[in-house]
Amino acid sequence: MNNLLKKQVRRRDAKLVSFESKKIYQALYRAFFENLQNKQESEKKAQNLTKRIVPLLQQRFGEIPTVEEIQDLVEEMLIQEGFTRVVKSYILYRRHHQDIREMKIWIGVRDDLKLSVTTLQVLQKRYLRKDDQGQVIESPAQMFGRVARTVAEAEYLYGSSSDVRHYEEEFYSLMVRREFMPNSPTLMNAGTQMGQLSACFVIPVEDSIKSIFEAVKNMALIHQSGGGTSSPSIINFKNCCTRE
Repeated sequence: MNNLLKKQVRRRDAKLVSFESKKIYQALYRAFFENLQNKQESEKKAQNLTKRIVPLLQQRFGEIPTVEEIQDLVEEMLIQEGFTRVVKSYILYRRHHQDIREMKIWIGVRDDLKLSVTTLQVLQKRYLRKDDQGQVIESPAQMFGRVARTVAEAEYLYGSSSDVRHYEEEFYSLMVRREFMPNSPTLMNAGTQMGQLSACFVIPVEDSIKSIFEAVKNMALIHQSGGGTSSPSIINFKNCCTRE
């Protein structure tokens, strides 16, 4: 088992990633728990079966099994052990994730952070950069990298290049773990020609037609770039608008 932990797995997109036996365990645990409704018993059975499956993978498929080969072997072992109801749950689990993968392909966003379908839809519509034809040209991880890099560049005013790299990595890590998320204008505009990172603007409005329409123009431009506006002179604005 420890030997295989150092090996690799071929994903469906043909990329090689490190083998993690915990993923087999987690899938088995969910399937067992759905039927047994007993946490300790489900953990025990999932652990025992995982320990038996891991060495069989290397014997049967060599050092680089595919994801499908791993899942097929899990199904085979469940059937051999007589876990009929559990294998049905596992098959449904596989089908559910296949449906999710197909939905993500349809959305047209490369999911390099294992996000939900709903999250990818929101990112695709509002935040990810697009080309002139409206096609998405960055992934969620690339978006976070763009934002982290742009925000960290402010450190050039106060520190060194190493400080910039440090804060870029820190900020990127916070966003990827979803522990902190900046406002919408930052996600949309950081690293772009627009460059607007602020979300809130206060627009002064004086008691004159010229000032009112200048404020309306500025408000429209700010809203177009994703910001929001308010006015400290709303009473004067109303008085002016209602004047005969």
